[in-house]
Amino acid sequence: MIYRLDLHLHTEFSPDSRISFTQAVQAAKQHNLHALAICDHNRCAPQEIFDQPLRDGVLLIPAVEYSTEAGHLLGLFLKTPCRTPGEETGRVRFSDAAAAIHAAGGKCVLAHPYELTHHSVEEISAQIITHASELDGIEIFNRRATKKRSNANALARAAAERFSTPVLLTAGSDAHTVGEIGGAYVCVEADSLRADALCAGLFSPVSFHCGKCRHMALAKSRLIRLQKKHAGFKSYLKWCAFAGVCLARTVKGVFQ
Repeated sequence: MIYRLDLHLHTEFSPDSRISFTQAVQAAKQHNLHALAICDHNRCAPQEIFDQPLRDGVLLIPAVEYSTEAGHLLGLFLKTPCRTPGEETGRVRFSDAAAAIHAAGGKCVLAHPYELTHHSVEEISAQIITHASELDGIEIFNRRATKKRSNANALARAAAERFSTPVLLTAGSDAHTVGEIGGAYVCVEADSLRADALCAGLFSPVSFHCGKCRHMALAKSRLIRLQKKHAGFKSYLKWCAFAGVCLARTVKGVFQ
């Protein structure tokens, strides 16, 4: 059977999302998705996801997303809760994060590696080579990745093809709002809706889907972050400028 997986989702346990597990499952069913990976920022999926992963026919996959000096690292298909390494300025060392993920029985997948533009393509590619031995896969389709670099997903796919051994090929909406869920997903063939079977299918995915970046969703998730941290007036003024940029990019996309 062919299963549709959105392997990058943030919930209310992230500082910039308010999605509940119930809302996530409802959205998954609406978009005919079979599985979602719960990848909250620097925080492993709660124990309840390990205890009850299957909800109303949707499999919730325990996961995590670590911010590191070498980019964002997803820990997918965790078998036990993942010990969060020590953080400095909101980041953890890449190798520490990878070790923690593997110790929890998970797979290390580099998330949207070419999304940010403060490093050149060549610098990012060199980082991937440096950490290749610690990686199990690369997220080659991320709906938010093209917000600054339009060919970010194409570059990620090319990087995955340069590995000498097969790696997991994943896709995810990187949803921080309910409306983004299902905006990107991967289709795999598996004999059942089990985490191990789905993981094996990612070595030879059937197809991918990835919609255009929803810029106003970026503004909304940043607003949620400000609200959760009880930010001051100046922070909201800066957000207004950012929201204006997002609106301009949205309008530009309509006419392209």
